Amino acid sequence: MSAVPPRYVVPSTTKREALVAVIAGLLVLAFVIYGIMQMGKPARGNQLTGVIVGKEFTPQKERQIVFSGRQLKAAREIDGEYVFKVRVGQEKRVYDVPVEKDEYLARKEGDTMSFMRPESEQE
Repeated sequence: MSAVPPRYVVPSTTKREALVAVIAGLLVLAFVIYGIMQMGKPARGNQLTGVIVGKEFTPQKERQIVFSGRQLKAAREIDGEYVFKVRVGQEKRVYDVPVEKDEYLARKEGDTMSFMRPESEQE
């Protein structure tokens, strides 16, 4: 039979080492919490606000059907495409903003509207 080697006992940590470890852990935790809080805020540079200068409705009757696996989840009828022409002063440009029917009927020309910058132009 072979002899079992004696166990090596590691000396305990000092107060200074424990304090450094606690401070480093708190800094990492604070950084993670800060990152989570920043993720919840909307991107400011991609939000545009302008004035509605025109309304367009393109009739395109269609039925949208949503499936989940092999089951029919939802079906809805769409009359067509509802679009606002929105002039953004700071960009010196007019954007076409697609909206739902309810919003199209609720707003009129001259109202202000906020919307997300088109995906192709996002910063």
